[in-house]
Amino acid sequence: MGKTSAAAKNKWNTVNYKQLKICAPPEIASAFKSACASANVSMSGEIIGFMERRAGSAATSRLKKDPLATRAGRRKKLYSLIGELELIRDAEQEYKENIPSNLQNSIRYGAAEDCVSVIEDAIESLSGAF
Repeated sequence: MGKTSAAAKNKWNTVNYKQLKICAPPEIASAFKSACASANVSMSGEIIGFMERRAGSAATSRLKKDPLATRAGRRKKLYSLIGELELIRDAEQEYKENIPSNLQNSIRYGAAEDCVSVIEDAIESLSGAF
């Protein structure tokens, strides 16, 4: 990790976290460290989890991250919406194709055709968003 990256992370941590000093008997600290390593979890994560459970929902409500707070989160949500639109478009397309041929000049058929077209336009527009 370069100096710039470490400095930026340290600055972010200073703004977003409060550092705590914990004193524990050496045998407990060592056992905890070993248990975390064998479970492949971070010691900080385990301690924070304990603190969240102990503090209750009032203190931890601000800790719940907004999935749309980051660009990656927004992009993930957008791709999810595109997937849902594709399912709706496919269902509407199937509905349109199952309309009997004698009703293909009807209002229902035209509405289904318009719906498919609008959803395809929306998918195309949203796909180019990121």
